[in-house]
Amino acid sequence: NSQTQILIRRRRKVSCSYILSRFFLCMSAATNNALPPDSGGNWRKSIAQSFRSEEVRSIAKVLASLEPGATSASKTMLAMKFEESIFKGASDLDDYRKTIQKRLKRLQKHYAKQQQAGGGGGNKEGNADLTREKELLLESELRDTYGARLLYIAKHADDAIEGTRNKHGESKAGVLRQHASNAKQWAVHLGLELPAGEKNLFSRQEKRDMEFLNKLKTYLETRVENIRSHIVKIMDADLFLEEALFKIDNSLLQEKVTNVFRNALKGADPDNPEFSEEQMKQLMERMNAPVPIPRRNQEGDRIRAAVARIEKVRAAAQALYTYMGLPLSSKTSFRGSVEKCHSVVIECLNELEGEYNNLVQELGDHNEEGKRIIQLEDAWNNPLQYAELESEETPSIEDVTEEERDLKRQKVEAASYREKVPMVIRSRYLLNPGRNTFSTLVPALKRKGATLVHSGSATLVKLEFGNAFEMTISFVPLLATIRAMPSDTIDNKSSMASLSGGLRWPSLYQGLCPPHIDPSESSGSMSTNKSSLHVLGVIGDYSSVGQIVAKKIEYASAQATYVLRRCFAETTVGKSAIAKSEFEIEILEAGALIRFLQIARTSWGNWADLDA
Repeated sequence: NSQTQILIRRRRKVSCSYILSRFFLCMSAATNNALPPDSGGNWRKSIAQSFRSEEVRSIAKVLASLEPGATSASKTMLAMKFEESIFKGASDLDDYRKTIQKRLKRLQKHYAKQQQAGGGGGNKEGNADLTREKELLLESELRDTYGARLLYIAKHADDAIEGTRNKHGESKAGVLRQHASNAKQWAVHLGLELPAGEKNLFSRQEKRDMEFLNKLKTYLETRVENIRSHIVKIMDADLFLEEALFKIDNSLLQEKVTNVFRNALKGADPDNPEFSEEQMKQLMERMNAPVPIPRRNQEGDRIRAAVARIEKVRAAAQALYTYMGLPLSSKTSFRGSVEKCHSVVIECLNELEGEYNNLVQELGDHNEEGKRIIQLEDAWNNPLQYAELESEETPSIEDVTEEERDLKRQKVEAASYREKVPMVIRSRYLLNPGRNTFSTLVPALKRKGATLVHSGSATLVKLEFGNAFEMTISFVPLLATIRAMPSDTIDNKSSMASLSGGLRWPSLYQGLCPPHIDPSESSGSMSTNKSSLHVLGVIGDYSSVGQIVAKKIEYASAQATYVLRRCFAETTVGKSAIAKSEFEIEILEAGALIRFLQIARTSWGNWADLDA
């Protein structure tokens, strides 16, 4: 008898769970498909939360009475969902209360009928339906939890793979491609729609039973976040940093970590600073202060707005410093401050960057012909960018249908996987040591304003951009270095750095400090430097701004080197790969050099050819 009673209780419990799940699924679908217009005004805002909480407690008691052994506390979450769906779908307060009573009575009546029929526990069809409902609920839960992350991976995977291949090689790109393909397949299993062009590459599992879903859940829990973090790190460094700051915020609120930072900050500052909540509140107010919108054609307003953003950045830095030094009891009141400081700084820097670029264009010096004079900061304000060549056979947009455009894009993407542009680090024949220069190259370089320079056994190409900077191109290896133009005639030895093979290369500090100054010495010895640098809107000697400028020039050189190698890489793919003889390859590489020079001239001055 005891075993029979236990079996009956189990059947009644399964039947009740099955009825409740089916009832709420149907109720939610009906509510979502037929939401009434909010014609009753703002009646929802007038409802006190205490009133709704009382309704939730009443619903939980009714639900608990339908399941043996259940309590109202165990049904609170289900009651909250029940009440929330009705609250959103009701037209007014009276409809809200009537709907709750009506559906609770319907649920009680339906449950009573099931009990009279034996509880349905032995009904195989009912158990199968219950199992299927559990499978659908689990699939919906996985889709809600991981859907956004999977779609982000599917959207940015191809670009991230290409970036990984260019930076780390084909091996690591292949690993990322495999992980991204797995993530796309999981997205299809969950019923998510992939971007156009990939819908037919993956198929959805037809039999998605509980065993398959549990296995899929394991994959999602252990792999999705890791795959997404790699792609975010490549595609959006700011987003990656923001998410990383959000993750470490909880760690900063631990007693041990708080004491370590607090003691370190106090020990590093000889003024023995005091970190208080009042100081933190003042900094947060300054950090979140609104920036006045500049009036049109009012230069003073624009400058004041820029200064206000700089003050917000300073306040954010001070707020972060103060937050790290607060005791744990005070720090909990400012949870999330690390992420807030980061967001304010990023927003202000983006605005300042745009404002700075506008001021550079408006306030730049012009020559007698009205053309803007090239400045040293143009080298990094407008770094070289490689642009793909467009096919001459490409039809106009009006002549191409949407289907044809998608088909063509799929073919291009497929071709990009089949034929990757290799990484080229040196020219094969052009201007190699010991090789003669063909006759037509020198006139072509002169038309572009470039000259050949012999350095030991190597031949370099030099291009000057006004009196601001110069670019020197080496071919073995392929390098493009940008250096400031020297202010006066200086000794060649002091301005060139020796490399292996007898090649001498312009020093990174050329034009930034006098030749008799050693940049590696301490900043104290720099004080004797009487020369001034006029750059970035300020005037100073090397000790104050020279090292910053040197880093900027190093960045511009790296970007120019990438574009140079990308131009030469085009000589190894497509129709250019057909060339076999040395002369044919040398002609192709000469064309790549001319194209690179044209990109540089277009980016920094947009000159016309000298013989035009």
